[in-house]
Amino acid sequence: MLTKKMVLAAAMAGVIGIGAAATASAQGGPGGPEGWHHGGMQLLEGITLTDEQKSTLRTLMQDGHASSRALRQQMRAVHEQIETTLLSSGTVTAATLTPLVQQQEALMQQLDAQQIAQEVAVHDMLTPAQLAQASAAHTQLEALHQQEHTLRGGGETPPD
Repeated sequence: MLTKKMVLAAAMAGVIGIGAAATASAQGGPGGPEGWHHGGMQLLEGITLTDEQKSTLRTLMQDGHASSRALRQQMRAVHEQIETTLLSSGTVTAATLTPLVQQQEALMQQLDAQQIAQEVAVHDMLTPAQLAQASAAHTQLEALHQQEHTLRGGGETPPD
C-alpha cells in the first residue's frame, strides 16, 4: 500500500513538473520558444547582431513559435489526461499511465527536433567573428557559474 502511494506521489510530482514546463513553454516564458536566451539560445548571449540578423532572428522565432503551437497544445491535453487519471478515484497503475507518458515523450521529441533545427538556423546566420564572440562569452559565463557555485559552498561542479 505504501509503495503504491509512493509511486502515485512520484508520478504526480513528475506530471506537475512537466506541466509547469509545458505551460511556461506554451506561454513563451523562460525556456519557451520566445526566450532568446533560454531553451538553448544561449548562443546569442554576448554578441551583437546586425539589423538584418535581428529581423531574420525575429522571423525564425515567430515561425518556430507558430509551428510548435499545435505540439504544445497536444502536450497540454496529454498532461490534463494524466492529471485527470491520477486524480480519479479508480485504480491507477503505471500501465494505465504508460501510453500517455509515451505520447508525451513523443511530443517532447518533436519539440526538441524543432528547437534544434531553429538553433542550427541561428548558428548558420552568424558570422565566424560572431561565433568566436559567442564562444568567448560562453566561456566567461561558465567560469562565473562555477565561481558562484563555489561561493555558495557547492563542492562538485553543477551538471549542464
